[in-house]
Amino acid sequence: MTAVVRAVGWRRWVLLRLLAVLVGCLPLLLAELGCRLLWSADSAADADPFVGFVGSRPLFQLSPDGQRFQVSSSRLQFFQPADFPAVKPANTSRIFVLGGSTVQGHPFSTQTAFPRLLELTLQRLAPARRWEVINCGGVSYASYRLLPVLQECLRYQPDIVIFCEGQNEFLEDVTYGTRRQLTESAGPLLQVLTRLHCVRALLQLTAAAAAEGSTAIGVLQGPGQGSDDRPLLPTEVLTRLDQPDGLQRFVRDDQHGGVVVQHFQSTLRRMVQLCREHGVPFVLVQPPVNLADCPPFKSQFSVDVADQQRMLDILQQARSVASTDRQHAVRLAEQAVQLDPRWALGWYELGQLQLTSGDFAAAKQSLQRAVDEDVCPLRMTTALQRTMQQAATETGVPFLNADALLAAKCRGEIVSEQVLVDHVHPSFGGHTDIAIALAELLLSEGLTGTAEVGWQQSSREACLAIVQQLDDAYFLQGRRRLAVLRKWAAGRALELEE
Repeated sequence: MTAVVRAVGWRRWVLLRLLAVLVGCLPLLLAELGCRLLWSADSAADADPFVGFVGSRPLFQLSPDGQRFQVSSSRLQFFQPADFPAVKPANTSRIFVLGGSTVQGHPFSTQTAFPRLLELTLQRLAPARRWEVINCGGVSYASYRLLPVLQECLRYQPDIVIFCEGQNEFLEDVTYGTRRQLTESAGPLLQVLTRLHCVRALLQLTAAAAAEGSTAIGVLQGPGQGSDDRPLLPTEVLTRLDQPDGLQRFVRDDQHGGVVVQHFQSTLRRMVQLCREHGVPFVLVQPPVNLADCPPFKSQFSVDVADQQRMLDILQQARSVASTDRQHAVRLAEQAVQLDPRWALGWYELGQLQLTSGDFAAAKQSLQRAVDEDVCPLRMTTALQRTMQQAATETGVPFLNADALLAAKCRGEIVSEQVLVDHVHPSFGGHTDIAIALAELLLSEGLTGTAEVGWQQSSREACLAIVQQLDDAYFLQGRRRLAVLRKWAAGRALELEE
């Protein structure tokens, strides 16, 4: 009898405590129910835990007749004109391609960029459907600036979203604060909490209040800290290279570089989550990086003056014997980089000597190290590449390595000006290869329907025809932009054109 009483008492004790927990959670449950019914909190991706912005403007606006969405005139400094029907036509597949100047087709324009060529390709792959591919490539746009663009594009009934970026993560002068440190330590918990609509609503209200209250401060001070200790960035991009002494603004900071990689990882995860919440397939594209024909933009010694001079003397010896004894020249260059493994130009010179000696595997490693040690990283580093690849593997989203794709067409499988026109931007042929590879990927993922016979060849012919139909002014303007781009990358953006 005593045992029965004890069992009943124990069950009553457990029941009372469960009821207490439920009563304690009741306000949260009611708040969550109310927000789900009344609040249009789009996603956890609304709030970037790393940075905030002084203000925001939509990328697209309705045309005067209300028939089409078009890129807002206020955004044309960074984006090219693009438009699509306000009411999505029947039997239409709509694709948004997000990225930076590579997506935009720089230094040329959207007519020869891979999103336009992808549209042509899909029309030949699956002509039974109507294909719309909208170019959302913003010059100098890093991934965190593309997150709000993605959020907006998901309101326009996309069938697929393609993301291709990773070159611009270091362009802006971002000083991360304690909010970032909290995010690092509580990342998994935040991922769970931000799935709640009430948490999203609170984050939206907080962000709106912070932006409204700090606009005047941001205008006066430029990039700074928001009230929640996140860096508060201008509404539009202001890169370090667009300012006086642009290259001097880049200094070696390994801790900052690590946070940039964490921010990139966070942004990719939020993008994947956002697309999944809307039921939209998300495709990652790793952009190409010129290893063979692009020296580092800024090298910085990490040793004393005496070792610096020794290193320079050894490299000079290597250059002097390179034409007669390549192997000896390589050994000398190897000695030089051992003296200072952080000097990017040393790795580049070693890589060039290894290229001429035919050791392509070693050359690729040295040239990639030159990219990673570049104090002005205008090309996607190894850490960023691995982060994107890891995100694709962990989330299971379709992934195209455009860097490897184009490398396969280059001598020694090292990306060079055989496929790029400068440090990161593909040639017309490179854009065509990316477009066709993307179409093949979408086909393999079951996102296009049945393919027509011979679609690859007909697509290449259509892409070539587009290039051939353009007038001389298009190419002349592109060459002028390329000259300006090279000045900008060299920290000479403020120089007048000759």
